[in-house]
Amino acid sequence: MSVEKHYTIEGAYHTDGCPTKFTGKSGSGRFTSKDPGSSAKKAFSSLCQRKKIHGKCSMIVKVRETTQGSKHKEFAYVAHRQLKPVPSPFGHKYDVKLKKITMEELKHKTCKASRKSRGRMKSSRSKLLTKRKFINPGH
Repeated sequence: MSVEKHYTIEGAYHTDGCPTKFTGKSGSGRFTSKDPGSSAKKAFSSLCQRKKIHGKCSMIVKVRETTQGSKHKEFAYVAHRQLKPVPSPFGHKYDVKLKKITMEELKHKTCKASRKSRGRMKSSRSKLLTKRKFINPGH
């Protein structure tokens, strides 16, 4: 019997270990799957979509189990995504590959210089609000 478990994004880092603008508090999501690797793939895809990255995307994703009664263990993965030469018949355009890393390996990745740009991370809600302004300019 396979049991579905719930995971949330604990952190997102560039491949060199520098933190991204993602804080993990808002929009972290709840990902349901049988194993943490599948949830990390889903989380990674949602982060790439939110950052509006088309084509190649790579980062370190840390997920934490949030299933009731679990030990809330954390898992870290290095994720790489690239465009498939020919999309699948189901509409999948990207090929995502994961490599599990330990928490010790994640701690040893040192950030030489932060690559964060100024300002806050753009939320998915801000796009919706700008659409409303153009649709109803009088309101």
